[in-house]
Amino acid sequence: MENLTVETQNLTSLDNGSIEEKNGPTVDEVQEWLISYLSQLLDLEIEEISTSTSFNRYGLDSSASISLTSDFGDWISKEIDPTILYSYPTIEAMAEHFGA
Repeated sequence: MENLTVETQNLTSLDNGSIEEKNGPTVDEVQEWLISYLSQLLDLEIEEISTSTSFNRYGLDSSASISLTSDFGDWISKEIDPTILYSYPTIEAMAEHFGA
């Protein structure tokens, strides 16, 4: 995981303008964003990403976790503490927490 640059503008067709209009992303939109993000970061096919697998199992180190939470926070226009991944360790848990 040397290169932590993820092209967030290319992740999905979702943009934060539409999220702000409806007071946050849906559970499905959060899952889609996180799946797309991990797919790019880890160079995996989208089908290889499971919403119930912990971020640790994907081998995210602290640097990758910080990048993920920072980019995710930018996407939803909120500051996210990187330690949130300990409380919500899967895509499914993050989506349920942040999704509307």
